Amino acid sequence: MQTLDSSEDADLELMFAEIRRYPLLTADEEKVIDGKKWAAVAALSNVFAEVDDLRATLADLLTNALERPPEVKRFPSREQHFTLRRELAPYFSDGDLAAAATEAARNLRKRASLKRHEKAVQDLAIPASLTVGIAVFMLRRAGGQFSDAVADAIGHWSRHWLTPPAPFALEPEVLKTIRRALREYTEARDALVMHNLRLVHSISGRYRGRGVGYLDLVQEGTLGLIRAAEKFEYAKGFRFSTYCFNWITQAVRRYVGDTGSLIRLPTHVQDQVNKVYRERAIEQAKTGMEPDAAQLAKKLGMDKQKTKEILEVRNLAVSLDAPRYDDDEGSMVDTLTTDQYGDTTGNAERDSLHRFLGEAVDQLESNEQAVVVARWGLHDGPPLSRSEIADRLGVSREWVRQLERSALRKLKSQDGVQEAFQDYQQVSSA
Repeated sequence: MQTLDSSEDADLELMFAEIRRYPLLTADEEKVIDGKKWAAVAALSNVFAEVDDLRATLADLLTNALERPPEVKRFPSREQHFTLRRELAPYFSDGDLAAAATEAARNLRKRASLKRHEKAVQDLAIPASLTVGIAVFMLRRAGGQFSDAVADAIGHWSRHWLTPPAPFALEPEVLKTIRRALREYTEARDALVMHNLRLVHSISGRYRGRGVGYLDLVQEGTLGLIRAAEKFEYAKGFRFSTYCFNWITQAVRRYVGDTGSLIRLPTHVQDQVNKVYRERAIEQAKTGMEPDAAQLAKKLGMDKQKTKEILEVRNLAVSLDAPRYDDDEGSMVDTLTTDQYGDTTGNAERDSLHRFLGEAVDQLESNEQAVVVARWGLHDGPPLSRSEIADRLGVSREWVRQLERSALRKLKSQDGVQEAFQDYQQVSSA
């Protein structure tokens, strides 16, 4: 069992004491609580359809989702950008509900009956978390306040809409309805979360000893539980504990895969590594001898070469404090040389190459320049992936790839580019 320091031990005791205050829910109790949650979501959707200013704001949001989707550079953190794209993805021009979003944006701006406006909102099938985020965003435009992460992201995105939204005034009764629905939704969601926190602690305990603190695992598992509480629908016939189990497990496993080791592996690769090493430990406990790749492959029904590669995955990192040889008192760090200030000649050659490449890039078309500069970090920031560049330029990843190929082909054909790079390589190797 992982050793805990006194502060973490005290924190755990406080959390366990809090959890014991919330017993597990019965099926009927879950049904009542989740019914209140979805009744609050339905009330917010009805308000969207009834009030002119709210209809116009929802139509503007849909139009901008179709024509001006959120770009990562517009947000103070990538997490906000991810949150908003996750919620709005179906309503983008290439999303599953793009046609419904286009039709709803048009109908919500027309003068029509309340029934028609309500149908336009219902056809969008807006998820609960996005409905609440839009409602909080609208409430803030009317001068109200409410805490919500999705609304925060919408607020940053709205500053870059085709026409930034202006504040508006709402009737006191409308404000009261929105606040009451938001409060009922939050209370119902939080009730589902608090009565199932013990499941988070149980699942997090299974992933102890993998390079991640237990409290961090509990935190990530709780985020997965909150997401499950937002999406759960009792009408589909499942118990909430059954539904949220996979959400919690997925959140914890992803966090362990991202931060539990020096080198991050894809989740499916990490699962294969755990499977192979688990089987190796079982065989070693049975026979007292460490099985080789062929034996493990036979036991697991895997390819021998694949099993061998998986066994080598954990050997990608070496500690600098490790000895160079078995009988050596020195460590790997003793063999490293320092070059704090670099070589003056090398710096001059590198600066010269950068100036030359800058002049070569300036001869490209503007969109090709933007892709090359962002792709190889020629600006002040780090190199960006094709997906991030596509978000920044508002185009597809395939278009970015084509621009990149076109730019490289033009640079390669320019006189002196290859010669300059070869000269730089010769100076660097000298």
